[in-house]
Amino acid sequence: PIFSFVHLAPRSMSADGLREEGNAKFKAGDYAAAIEAYTKALEIDPTLHLCFSNRSAAYLKLGNSAEQALADANKCIELRPDFGKGYSRKAAALQELERWDEAIAACEQGVASDDALRATLRDARSRKFLHQIKGAWHGTVTEELGGYRQEMEFNLDSTVRVEVLGRSIIGRYNVDAEHEPVHLNIQVPMPDMPPGMPPPPPVPYIAKREGEVLHLCCPYMAMERPAKFEGPGHCVMNPGKIEKAVDASIAALSSDEKLERCIKELADVMPDDLEVPSQNDTEEEAQRKVMGQVKWETVLFKLTEKFGEDVIKEAMGFAAQDGTSDIPKAVACLAEFNDLRAKVQRLKNMEAKHVSAESSAASKAPAKATAKEEKRPEKPAGEVSRQQTAKLEQKTKEESSSLPVGVIAVGVVAAAAIALLLWRRQKS
Repeated sequence: PIFSFVHLAPRSMSADGLREEGNAKFKAGDYAAAIEAYTKALEIDPTLHLCFSNRSAAYLKLGNSAEQALADANKCIELRPDFGKGYSRKAAALQELERWDEAIAACEQGVASDDALRATLRDARSRKFLHQIKGAWHGTVTEELGGYRQEMEFNLDSTVRVEVLGRSIIGRYNVDAEHEPVHLNIQVPMPDMPPGMPPPPPVPYIAKREGEVLHLCCPYMAMERPAKFEGPGHCVMNPGKIEKAVDASIAALSSDEKLERCIKELADVMPDDLEVPSQNDTEEEAQRKVMGQVKWETVLFKLTEKFGEDVIKEAMGFAAQDGTSDIPKAVACLAEFNDLRAKVQRLKNMEAKHVSAESSAASKAPAKATAKEEKRPEKPAGEVSRQQTAKLEQKTKEESSSLPVGVIAVGVVAAAAIALLLWRRQKS
């Protein structure tokens, strides 16, 4: 018998079948295999707009293939101009290429076909602004806010480094470029926050790039976002970090001459009083007290930059001493030293009164006792008094040992300090 063998070729997959295979590979995270399946499907049927759309997404997921993703998105739009996802793919590829205006135009063109593109449009505008402000900026705030120099470095991971008065702190920020001007929210943790205290609320800024500079405007003694770039909260930021200036005339002085000149300048600029804000203050009182502290810290930081921290500490340390036995004669004989000493003593007394008043108010505040606390036997009144006194003395000692002596430090950013104060008042 004659046998005939029929060789049956394996049945080839249809274009739709290959597309489904590509979708499965995409969901599994195998983007290279997904691209291969979509490509085979398009070889069979080059009019499948869904394959171009999905392959565009796979190219973006694969990485380093934004140009290929853009080409596929454009082909998808060419085949189906009414398919909204094609514009979404195009906008995503253009954002990856950092071609922001084209990405925004693609969203605006396709939003009529797909309302979901509004979110992509908002994201594209915000990402454009993020790239416009990324990096370091520096500027000087208005005298109403303290007149200090500030430095901000915006990173694309939504963190911002804020440097003010020699302190560097990491916060977080977000932008919403749907508004004109752009809404910028910056949240920085406050130093020395009491345990359990929630972080301060974000400071609501407005922002805009204008040529080489960045305009920022924060609220002043309010929680509301400004509408215009004007008033005490307006600050013009220049690109780059703050340049540290060196005073050659100070560098040429001897150690004793530096100390003498430092004491004279400290005595001239140190305020006669420096009050601490409290919950019972009116807004005007709170504003005056907070800004008084900020301005004093600004002046003190400038002197620290000028003379060095060691010289400032030495001068303030001598001024804070009760006796004169350890004070050099040349220092003790200075008329300015006696003025500085009197001012430091007044500030220490004012701080001690504030701590005492806060401690007294806290002890009078009603508190709910837990069942465990109710079972404890009451301590003798004398023992309670001694413990409170010891705690107060320790608190005063800890606070007055920091630089500057007898001065309670304010927040890193004046606007954040004011916002926190107002927020606490609203909550109380």
